Amino acid sequence: MKTEDVSLQGIEWQFLSPEGSALLAKSSLLGEVVKTNPKRRVVRLPSIYVKEVRYRGWPMLFKTLLGGTACREGRISLALTESGIAVPEVLAFGVEKKFGFIRRDLLLTREESRCKTLHQVMLRDYPALPGKEKHQLVEEFANFMRILHDNGVSHADLHIGNILWVPERERGHRFILLDTDRVTLKKRALSTGEKTDNLALLLSNLWTLVSRSQRFRFLRVYGIYLDRKGRRFVAELEGKALRHSKRILRKKGQQCLHNNRRFRKEKRNGFTVYFRKRAGIEDLLDNLLADPDGILEKGRILKAGNTVRAARVELNGRYYFLKRFNCKGWSYSLKNAFRRSRAVRSWLISWGFRLRSLPVPEPLICLEERRMRLLKRSYILFNFVEDSEPLTGVWPRLDAIERKGILARLALLFGKLHLFGGVHGDLKWNNILVNDQGALFLIDLDGSRIVGPGKYRSKRKDLDRFLVDLAKAQPGNKDQAFFLKCWERWKS
Repeated sequence: MKTEDVSLQGIEWQFLSPEGSALLAKSSLLGEVVKTNPKRRVVRLPSIYVKEVRYRGWPMLFKTLLGGTACREGRISLALTESGIAVPEVLAFGVEKKFGFIRRDLLLTREESRCKTLHQVMLRDYPALPGKEKHQLVEEFANFMRILHDNGVSHADLHIGNILWVPERERGHRFILLDTDRVTLKKRALSTGEKTDNLALLLSNLWTLVSRSQRFRFLRVYGIYLDRKGRRFVAELEGKALRHSKRILRKKGQQCLHNNRRFRKEKRNGFTVYFRKRAGIEDLLDNLLADPDGILEKGRILKAGNTVRAARVELNGRYYFLKRFNCKGWSYSLKNAFRRSRAVRSWLISWGFRLRSLPVPEPLICLEERRMRLLKRSYILFNFVEDSEPLTGVWPRLDAIERKGILARLALLFGKLHLFGGVHGDLKWNNILVNDQGALFLIDLDGSRIVGPGKYRSKRKDLDRFLVDLAKAQPGNKDQAFFLKCWERWKS
């Protein structure tokens, strides 16, 4: 982890706690960099976080008049603490000015021990919790949100990454609000419209991680009763949440096509290269670019068609899934001269599905070859799903109860897919993998797309392909009716 110094020289302190005063005897603070960009950075010391915000140009003038971001967060956090709202404990905040203009400001807060962001909890811990503990977590979080809104707290960037979760034996779960510089404090409880707007921000990503029954549990504990007025509120809330989610996820999904802190795009060896920044990726990319066709042919061929050739390949001692989209002559090159290759479309949709918490193999590298804009070969490399086989191979070994269970899980999976506007395009059983632990994965996303909310006909057509194989494997309408009933419950 990179370490950096945060200078304390020139800071005019606007608030100092006794512990903060003791820290500021030093001229600088050395810690691990948690987050950094040209405008701000967050540094972690033992049990303390330091947030530094820097200003240049017009923002420097505006912030001089309106007040710095870090100091605003400190003042709001102090006000929230007085109202009984849990926020990180403020130790100190202050500004550095030059010629009367603010240049930077600092905020020091105490680190909460044993905490995680609610986003981490919902992604990693929540799925494995027993039903009773899931109910408790959802109910206590709903109570936390009700208290916020009853106290007039409106957060303009309310998402589960901005909320900390702290387990406590006696009190069950405690939640802490972060990034309070985006908070507006009102002298009254939020109105119905303000609650709807604020909850829509929160639920746009929480909705992907909880079941429909847990959503209604959250709303009931929050104080929404499903009478006529309550149903109208829920319908408006879900519509806003889905629209907001669609905007945010589309924007985040596009990041995989550009240079940023998570992804990189560059030209190498005649290819446009897209890859995920992670340890070891450069060595992997160098080996692949040396001879992608040779590596493909040395692997275990899994698909060999005129359009696509795919294999399990070994690189740097690990197995990966490599797929090549073949160039089929001049007409193919001309037709795709001004549109993305199938590899890039698969790269984009794979990351779009992963953002929606859908189980697809992680894409690592995408290569696209063009000459004078004419499309030639394109490739995409995925992590290989070890110890797995298609649903067609797993189904005959399952008993009646296990078959019903996997159908219910698939209905949940497809319901989440369709709720957030996704369509797979080829839901045959060979495109559904089951690993040794029973986890499900969707593969072969070449025909997948995101059509948005609604579009019932497209989503039902998506299911029809799945039902064809279900009818072959299990003749009769009983299992089909059970599956469709579960899907109808989850898809909305």
